[in-house]
Amino acid sequence: MKKIGFILVLILTLTLLCSCGGYVKNYSATILITSCQGDEASMEFDTFKGTYNFKLRRDDDADHTLNLKASLAEGEMNVYIGVDGKKELLRTVKGGESCDETITLDDKYDNEKTIYVILESSDKCIDGDFEFEYN
Repeated sequence: MKKIGFILVLILTLTLLCSCGGYVKNYSATILITSCQGDEASMEFDTFKGTYNFKLRRDDDADHTLNLKASLAEGEMNVYIGVDGKKELLRTVKGGESCDETITLDDKYDNEKTIYVILESSDKCIDGDFEFEYN
């Protein structure tokens, strides 16, 4: 009886720990290179399909902007901003497009020290390069 109780407590603990993560990464990629340090993140890949996220933090007062540099040879990639488990579409980058822009975030993100940038492909994407900076 003690073993069954211990197993149930262990399963409950593992379930609680796994459900606190926020956003889930689920992807298939070849030659994927990512970097995320403080308020900057980048991702470069040969092929990518799925969802990937970056946690960006700032310590000081900010301009409430997100600098985005992106290019994609084929496919379609949606770029979302995520806070408190919710996500909002910022841009869609399609194959053959590139962009270099500063996105002014909505007022609801003014007091956010931490945001998530979520990349989600519609289908298989080829030869992508994405860079972000949270200001």
